[in-house]
Amino acid sequence: MASSRKFRFSNLAERVGDCLTRHRLAAPARLCVGLSGGLDSVVLLHLLVQLRASHGYLLSAMHIHHGLSVHADAWADAAVAVAESLSVPCRVERVSVDRRAGGVEAAARAARYAVFEHVDADVLCLAHHQNDQAETVLLNALRGNGLAGLAAMPESRPLPGGLPLLRPLLDVPRSVLAEYAEVQGLSWVDDDSNDDQRFTRNFLRHAILPGLVLRDPGVHASLARLAGHAAEAEALLGELAEQDLGVCVLGGGFDLAEAARLGVRRSRNALRHWLSAQGIVADARAFEAFINQLDSPDDAQPQLRWRGETIRRYRGRLYRVVAAGGGPVADVVPGEVLAFENGAGRLVWQSAPDGVSRDKAQAGCWQLRPRQGGERLRLRIDGPNRPLKLLYQEAGVPPWLRETTPLLYCDDALIAVPGIGVAAEFRGEGWLPLWQPA
Repeated sequence: MASSRKFRFSNLAERVGDCLTRHRLAAPARLCVGLSGGLDSVVLLHLLVQLRASHGYLLSAMHIHHGLSVHADAWADAAVAVAESLSVPCRVERVSVDRRAGGVEAAARAARYAVFEHVDADVLCLAHHQNDQAETVLLNALRGNGLAGLAAMPESRPLPGGLPLLRPLLDVPRSVLAEYAEVQGLSWVDDDSNDDQRFTRNFLRHAILPGLVLRDPGVHASLARLAGHAAEAEALLGELAEQDLGVCVLGGGFDLAEAARLGVRRSRNALRHWLSAQGIVADARAFEAFINQLDSPDDAQPQLRWRGETIRRYRGRLYRVVAAGGGPVADVVPGEVLAFENGAGRLVWQSAPDGVSRDKAQAGCWQLRPRQGGERLRLRIDGPNRPLKLLYQEAGVPPWLRETTPLLYCDDALIAVPGIGVAAEFRGEGWLPLWQPA
């Protein structure tokens, strides 16, 4: 009869295999394991080696050398040795951690994931387990991060570059992984920084959770279950936000008046998801501070700055501000797409009866030029040559786009302003220039 210990983890490989199947990894998929050399990642690598033949994937490992500990070289050597003993190639990537950037833990994580985003594989597998999930729930609860924080870590998500990240052990208690490693005779390294209770996560792990476990041995599973409930509720709020954003997003901006008609709760939910789509997942304090700014008078300039991204208000709508300029002077062929190599944006063309006339487009030297100030444009044959500043104001173009949208010239004459129109003497059946910022 199997021992209770063996029974507890006897189906561990099966559970990992089910996870791979559930996420439809097509053979021959290339799996890369983030291998710290610690117990959790060593167990995950060992399990994936056992499943390699039956699932038909290619397996590799990557160790991130943070350089934060005197033992960092030894840990890298140990990770490579473990991988080699299992016939898995392991690459070591050295990163530079800026200790001043939001704390050592956050900076190390940012450096680590910056490398993970570019792993040459089809899937990145990390060894987060149920205890990690429980700690993350508590950590985010202490920070007041709302449902998204309580949802903690998903089993799978795409990294910013599109690479899928998979956590096959997320519902497995660490005690099960420890028993598996002991019975299998695996070796691993212990990171002494995990015992440093100056870090909040370690304080929760060593000082808070053990007391909770004494009171309720199933506390890790309960907190992980809470994360699942929160993730489900957050997904439902996301579906509601998608419906509401169809009403609130107008002209490329978030319309505050339309959002207000939804009521306070739904408008806040829609705004939070719109910000997320702009790459801004602000913490609760930053979000509340921005909401309070939106009550300011119309002539005020409320803005939200978050990790390199900026949101500003103009005429009752919120816009993501594109920091890049309109680019240098560049030659243009009317009708052909032009993309700036500096990432500022690109010029595209749309067939239109009021575009740059095809006949006029055949002659002259066409160029895109950055705005200098003082430009004028005649939009009607019988109309005045009007300052571009007034045309922008009448069209409701936000101030920051006025400075970064390049202008179209033929020889030295201003012919068209993307978003405003084409000079009357050059207008006809042809192409309308449109500027797409980065």
